[in-house]
Amino acid sequence: MFHLKKRQADLLVALAETQNLHKASLQLHMTQPAASKALSQLEQEIGYPLFERSAQGTAPTAYGNTMIEYARQILQSTRRIQSELRQFERGQRCSLAIGALPSATLSVVPDLLSELIAQMPGLQVSIEDGIIEPLLEKLGVGRLDIVIGRRTELIDLSAFDRIVLDYEPMVLVCGLQHPLAQTNELNPEQLHGCNWIFPPVGTYANAKLIELCDSFGLVSPTIIIRSSTTMTNVIMLGRENLVAALPLGIARYFERQNMLRILPLEKTVNFGEVLLFTSKQMVYSPNAALVAQACAMMQQKMAEKGAAPEQMSSENQSNTP
Repeated sequence: MFHLKKRQADLLVALAETQNLHKASLQLHMTQPAASKALSQLEQEIGYPLFERSAQGTAPTAYGNTMIEYARQILQSTRRIQSELRQFERGQRCSLAIGALPSATLSVVPDLLSELIAQMPGLQVSIEDGIIEPLLEKLGVGRLDIVIGRRTELIDLSAFDRIVLDYEPMVLVCGLQHPLAQTNELNPEQLHGCNWIFPPVGTYANAKLIELCDSFGLVSPTIIIRSSTTMTNVIMLGRENLVAALPLGIARYFERQNMLRILPLEKTVNFGEVLLFTSKQMVYSPNAALVAQACAMMQQKMAEKGAAPEQMSSENQSNTP
């Protein structure tokens, strides 16, 4: 049975980053002949060509790309295990790395953290927020254990298992000073001429908000700000005459705080369900039990709320809602 050694993994990742055998050997403090020999031996062990050598450099083959991703997981797992051992030495139990959309950090994540703190004393949790695509990339290579976000059609989700946590719709909001804030019955035509906060370009949320604007006849909405950071958006709504989309629960919270107004429109923005993503191929097995426990806790929490979360296995699902 073939086992990828750490030194081999280091070489694969260095070659992927530099695409140059000389630069990769310098990065790993090896001679170039030694690096070339190590790569040739690895290809012989695997039985497939991993890189194509040319005057322009060393480019990975399709087999090489597969091995590079595996190598990255191996190296990330090694770093994670070393971190766990240091924490254990200091009396800490273990750690969990969570990635989440900014909106989820105001809703789903606090519920999860409360459960984790109550049931797992000594657990160290790290939270990273951002847009879903980069977070899932980090989940795929083991830099995150769990990602909480909305469905995306922009990347292949077959490597992830998913649990549906919520079907909360998005609504359009504005600041209290906005001319539309006092309107009790809003006609979509009144949105013409408004300035907008939109999600970042290339995101699933951006595409869905464009769809909603198209349905209102807003072919080219005036976008002043692009941001996925909830608090920044709420603050800017209070300062400027802007319109944005927020999850209904968060919008209601800020409306109760007298910070914004939910616009009275029948149509809402469907950004997709809120999902809990985990990696199907988790190299770091010592943390797998902790991730499974956290997922079970979230399922129980949603069941208590009456949401009956749906388990979505990567074998029997597509990327399409």
